[in-house]
Amino acid sequence: MGDLYMRIYYIFKVKDECIDLYKDNPNTLYNILNQMYYMQKNEIGYGFNLFQQMIDCIDKFDLDKYLYILLHTKMKYSKKGDEHILNNLYKDEISILKVKTTHLIINANRSYTEFFLLLNQYNENFFVCDFNNHDYFFLSNIKSLV
Repeated sequence: MGDLYMRIYYIFKVKDECIDLYKDNPNTLYNILNQMYYMQKNEIGYGFNLFQQMIDCIDKFDLDKYLYILLHTKMKYSKKGDEHILNNLYKDEISILKVKTTHLIINANRSYTEFFLLLNQYNENFFVCDFNNHDYFFLSNIKSLV
């Protein structure tokens, strides 16, 4: 049975040079991103500059196409506008993924979503943050999470 609440995951494509810095210390990367997430309006310029130094842009068109080609024949998948939706009745999972150029957002009714595995296959530099639950991890560590 799924969790009783929705999880909101923000996923960032971390630059290679930052992967080297934070791979063994993901809590530091999370703390930086968490501070950016809760920044005051007067700090946004600083936060944006820091964000650009650490995070790569995502090719929205390419990732949307990748997910659609991979999933469009599956009964559990649908696409509505720019939302990719997994509704897996067998695993009691409902997950909605929205692709943006700066980050991804997943709303899921479970702590684990099938999107994690698919995104890791697409790019191993994705870093996942759930700011509400103070949860974070690199998708490349997904094998140890399943």
